[in-house]
Amino acid sequence: MTGESTNPTMAPPAGQSEAVPPRQTAIMLAVPFLLELVAFGGIGLAGWQIGDGGLPGGVLASTFVLASAALWGLFSVHDDPTRNPTPVIAVRGWMRLMIEFAIFGLAAWSVWVFASRAASETFLTALGIVTLVGWDRHWWMLWHR
Repeated sequence: MTGESTNPTMAPPAGQSEAVPPRQTAIMLAVPFLLELVAFGGIGLAGWQIGDGGLPGGVLASTFVLASAALWGLFSVHDDPTRNPTPVIAVRGWMRLMIEFAIFGLAAWSVWVFASRAASETFLTALGIVTLVGWDRHWWMLWHR
């Protein structure tokens, strides 16, 4: 494989090879990390509410958070600039993006249903801004083999 794209309809951004991940600034590492923590908190909130609080709610909240954190941490793309460059389980970029969007979507839904519509909308707005600002990472992940 020469490193060139096999799909002529889409190409990496000008001057950027498929194999070279985009550089990420410290703020573009910190803000998504905070959004990840909020997402896990929102998913835990869903478990707490579904379990009606107390011990069952705590167990369910912990289970939901651990399951989503396991998905988040185990499945990654080689050389992803925002993650460990040597993943436990390597997946294609589109699959990683699907995992990220599923977890963030579940978190937004959880906050919307169990806490506050405004908080969920604020979370989604912040997530949308980070996604737009970090478009080069997402583009690279779609191209990463």
